[in-house]
Amino acid sequence: MGIGTGIGTGIGITEEHRALAHSVRGWLARAAPPGEVRKLLDAHGPAALGARPAHWEALAAQGLTGIHLPEAYGGGGGDLLDLAVVLEEAAYGSLPGPYLATALVGTVLRRVVSPGTGDLLRALAAGDRTAAFALTPGTLTATPAPGGHRLDGTAPPVLTGEAADLLLLPAADASGGVLWFLVDAGAEGIAVRPHRSVDPTRPTAEVRADAVPVPAHRVLPLDSALVADLAAVLLAADACGSAARSLDTAVEHATVREQFGRPIGAFQAVKHLCADMLVRLEQARALTWDAARAADEAVRAAEKAGAAGSGGESARPDVAGPGVRGLAAALAAATAPEAAYTCAKDAIQILGGIGFTWEHDAHLQLRRAVLARQLLGTADTHRLRAARLAEAGARRELALELPAEAAGHRAEARPHLAAARGLTPAGARRALAGTGYAAPHLPAPYGLDAGPVRQLAIQQESREQGVRLSDLSIATWVVPSLIEYGTEEQRERYLPATLRGDLQWCQLFSEPDAGSDLAALRTRAVRTDEGWRITGQKVWTSAARTADHGILLARTDPDAPKHRGLTYFLVDMKNAEGIDIRPLREITGEALFNEVYFDDVLLPADAVVGEVGGGWRVARDTLGNERVHMADQMTFDSGLEALIARSAGLDEATRTRIGALAAEAHALACVQLRTTLQQVSGREPGAGASVRKLVQTLHQQKVAELTLELLGPDGAVDEPAAGQPALHGFLMSRCLTIAGGTTQIQLNLVAERILGLPRD
Repeated sequence: MGIGTGIGTGIGITEEHRALAHSVRGWLARAAPPGEVRKLLDAHGPAALGARPAHWEALAAQGLTGIHLPEAYGGGGGDLLDLAVVLEEAAYGSLPGPYLATALVGTVLRRVVSPGTGDLLRALAAGDRTAAFALTPGTLTATPAPGGHRLDGTAPPVLTGEAADLLLLPAADASGGVLWFLVDAGAEGIAVRPHRSVDPTRPTAEVRADAVPVPAHRVLPLDSALVADLAAVLLAADACGSAARSLDTAVEHATVREQFGRPIGAFQAVKHLCADMLVRLEQARALTWDAARAADEAVRAAEKAGAAGSGGESARPDVAGPGVRGLAAALAAATAPEAAYTCAKDAIQILGGIGFTWEHDAHLQLRRAVLARQLLGTADTHRLRAARLAEAGARRELALELPAEAAGHRAEARPHLAAARGLTPAGARRALAGTGYAAPHLPAPYGLDAGPVRQLAIQQESREQGVRLSDLSIATWVVPSLIEYGTEEQRERYLPATLRGDLQWCQLFSEPDAGSDLAALRTRAVRTDEGWRITGQKVWTSAARTADHGILLARTDPDAPKHRGLTYFLVDMKNAEGIDIRPLREITGEALFNEVYFDDVLLPADAVVGEVGGGWRVARDTLGNERVHMADQMTFDSGLEALIARSAGLDEATRTRIGALAAEAHALACVQLRTTLQQVSGREPGAGASVRKLVQTLHQQKVAELTLELLGPDGAVDEPAAGQPALHGFLMSRCLTIAGGTTQIQLNLVAERILGLPRD
């Protein structure tokens, strides 16, 4: 019911928002079909749009002109997130006209409601009046005059200015500050000249003021930062819709367009372009979602404090810390419009010559993206602002609010967890393993059969009591496989000890000629009267020297195709004869990994997990019964915090890079929170896990690289007092885009499994 091929959701993730998006998309298909939008593109002039689009009356009848405005003023009583959901769908359908501009002016007026603006707010909610805005003064100046001010000068390009009844305009005053005015477009002295705009569906206009009198009640007590933040959220939502449309256009074309006898979507280069588009889109959605939430939280806090109607947000500091609303908005503005811009370019690239023709609509998305980017400012502008806000202490904390039933789960867990209070992580694991609380996501008797809400409630109670459990490492994946496919004897022998932390495991999958391609495994397992004889080599095995047991994939049927001839074994790493473990020294100089040689190693017959020849299924299901995890958190990790701490003295280019890293870090946290919220609601988590893997590894590499770079000459000195820690972090980070499946393989999987592109 949402936006995007195979993605399943848009900015909104609740059932209500999904239903809203579905309803708006259906209405748009009827009210503004592609053919009608195409007429504007072909006319390529402002006259084709008109002051009121033909669909405007129906738009108002649907309640969309006031969905975000208070019921007291005739609105729907919704909030900025509701509006963002609608704007994303409107942009996906390339809705022409002044809807976005009118929505922004209404959003601003809601925060400064006064006797002079209440009637205007009602008119906007009802769709009786349309509006337009400028974000900077241009050459507009404000001079005090009897009963108000006088406006003179020219505003910068005003979005859908010709179609507006009201104009929200900033103007410079004599003190160097900026005042905000609400002006009737038909007022004496106002001249509006429509432009031949880059986006014919939402053309800009030149607005000139020649000694225009503005009464005092039309001077709004606005903070320019507030207007910029609200505009950032709305234009970011619009950008998400454009990016989604470009992605769908590219995927649909790549699925059916054939070259060299195959769909072009089977080519890895095309897969990677499409997968990258999805990654950018999902980051943009997550950041826009949170920016809308941050702005809504500020409004609710202001209203609760009784500040509404007396300057609103602009009259008080941000409720969640200095600049938190601005930080969230800047991160969204740094990401979403850029996603729309780059996705539109990539869609044209995938379409090839077809995309370069006027007849195809792909360039409409590029035009819309260019318009928003030019009005709002480039990504670097917002990255730099985010960096400055972070330097000043702004942080956005993400907190997970659980349903009421979580309180009962916490109360039930409290006495059990109390037994582990004060113990070391290893001791706490040992104390709780027998109760099920060490792994509540697992089925009984190993866990509690806990669903997402109960799992998260236990996590919260554990944090409250200071109980931390040691990590199971590879055993985290071993345990579900044994539960699902192991024999009763295997489960009794291995699971209790593993869950107590008494047994350590390693994974014996990768080989020198078979990294991500496990179908190419060559390690052989031959059945004998004694059991199974294993011969071959494994590589990149961490913990092989300390592990008690290992999980091994070996080929038991060399004649079977691809994955069908593989079997999953358990290996006693301490006692099996013929195992040779050789430390593998990495580029850091350390030896965290190992090569493991099997020279006619005998495994007992009962070392097989699952069916002989069915090892691929066991290996793929190893991540079954996946845990749900989401801690309330500040979204910048220690490496990024260290960069922020020293950024104030750096040049703007470097601070902009830090702002880009902040956007990535916050997007990662928002994606995780959105994924968890969907799981708590009983829905599929969507593309979040795949996006996190792709973004996080590259993000960590970039943090490590910039940390080293900022050391200057000291970064070349591999000594403890100089660059050694940063050098080690940089070198170690190179494995992140290799381990667990290379970035390139992950992009293929995203393209095939999420976007539905054909396999190569």
